[in-house]
Amino acid sequence: MQAKEITRRYIVFFTALTIGACGVTLVTRSHLGVNSVACLSYVSSVYLPVTMGTVVILFNLSMLISQFFLYKKTELKLHLINLLLQIPAFFFFGILVDIFMFLTKNFNPDFYALEFAALLFGSILIALNIALQATANVTMLSCDAFVKVLAEKINKKLGSVKLIYDVILVATAAGIALIFSHGSEITGIREGTVIGAIIIGPLVQLMYPRCAFLKEWILKSAKS
Repeated sequence: MQAKEITRRYIVFFTALTIGACGVTLVTRSHLGVNSVACLSYVSSVYLPVTMGTVVILFNLSMLISQFFLYKKTELKLHLINLLLQIPAFFFFGILVDIFMFLTKNFNPDFYALEFAALLFGSILIALNIALQATANVTMLSCDAFVKVLAEKINKKLGSVKLIYDVILVATAAGIALIFSHGSEITGIREGTVIGAIIIGPLVQLMYPRCAFLKEWILKSAKS
């Protein structure tokens, strides 16, 4: 790829991460339940002296390390650059989550319609982020890359592995909440968690074809 094409791909990619961080924040601020991937980070930030963005970074770091164990030594040479490129991506995303959480600290919707609107708009942004990442096609957040590599290694459908992965994350977050609250509450997991799991996939399928103009813009740079 030419330098101009790579630059445009990363412009789209980091724009996607910015939109995604904003979406995660809005869903969190809706108080109707955090989406499955972010619920572990949110619950940990509630009960431990760390920010949500810090947990996002640490979680993605653990998923990056896990990928090294999935690849054979001979395969690592082929995928090493892609693995290393995931590091600035999840640091950028985690920092943005903390920034957006700070900027929206006074946003506390006090009636259900506004909470649901925040949840819906946040889910749309998360879906747009995924569609844009797919359009950029340069690297991925480590949590998503781990699922993709795992599905390839065990020869299972990506959707099925993703579903089990999300269920494990939600169950782990629920377990942490129950332990720290002495069994009195399950923080961050509500109907919004389920709604997000249901609508984000179809929204991505709807948005991805409509990002074709960005793909044309990226490839145009290669021709010029």
